[in-house]
Amino acid sequence: MLKLKNIRKNNGIISAEYDPENSGEIGNISIESESGEVVETNASNMDGSFPIYLNHAIKALRKLGKEKELPKEKMIMWY
Repeated sequence: MLKLKNIRKNNGIISAEYDPENSGEIGNISIESESGEVVETNASNMDGSFPIYLNHAIKALRKLGKEKELPKEKMIMWY
């Protein structure tokens, strides 16, 4: 589970902070909204050598990039 926070779009770039498991170990991600290409990342310390939370954050932002209205926060869960 992770929470996307401070989701924003500026000049075709969607960016957000992500908080894995409500740990407070915040990471950042930015993607190009049209192509879904990752522009910048700063992985959370919770990602370690396998960035599962970062990958879920990227996937969620790509989906949000197709929506007209962006929420300020979004909870992402998987099993």
